[in-house]
Amino acid sequence: MPPEASSSTTSGYFAARVRPLPAERPHVRRCTKLLCSAFLTLLLLAGVVLFVAYLAVRPHRPRFHVTAFTASGVAPPSSAGGAVALSGQLSVHNPNRDIAYLFDRFYLSVEYRGADAVKDQALTAVPLYQQPKMTSPLAFQGVPVAASAAGEMARDAAEGDGRVEMTVKVRSRIRARLAFWGNRHWHPLHVRCEVAVGPDGQLLAEYLQKRCSIDFF
Repeated sequence: MPPEASSSTTSGYFAARVRPLPAERPHVRRCTKLLCSAFLTLLLLAGVVLFVAYLAVRPHRPRFHVTAFTASGVAPPSSAGGAVALSGQLSVHNPNRDIAYLFDRFYLSVEYRGADAVKDQALTAVPLYQQPKMTSPLAFQGVPVAASAAGEMARDAAEGDGRVEMTVKVRSRIRARLAFWGNRHWHPLHVRCEVAVGPDGQLLAEYLQKRCSIDFF
């Protein structure tokens, strides 16, 4: 067979196997563009509405401050081998204008030298509902400290400048409520307050009304 005939037959075979491209459908492309435009417009409007609502409400976290704290029993010589008890009060402030907070029960822990001197002491027996611009006290009285930590606190109070530093930790759960809309999901709440007492067991002046840190994880 001549080369020309073989090449022509092969070209014809492949031409028969290749399907032509489908014709363009302008109405389909037009509908797709309209749908995309409508979706993006709705997305933009939703974003604008949420942004305006955020500016109107302007939510703020609750604020915790140390208003009082004492460690009775650390002052020498009565602290030698004796018990140490902690008393104090934290203030909980809701700075929002339109948002109310519902707190579950609060639990107190105190960390000293990286270990728990107090662990999960109940502060409240019932949940706390806090209206906007409201301040509530969280008080505790005569909470006993672990014996090992009490001895170390006494030694710190008797040596050097007599400064005894601790971390007060409060945990709870929180829900937010805005007018008729309420969040049904609880979020964990962890509060850390750095405190220090002198050799007499009284809170040092620089820690009074000190703001505590908050973590929602």
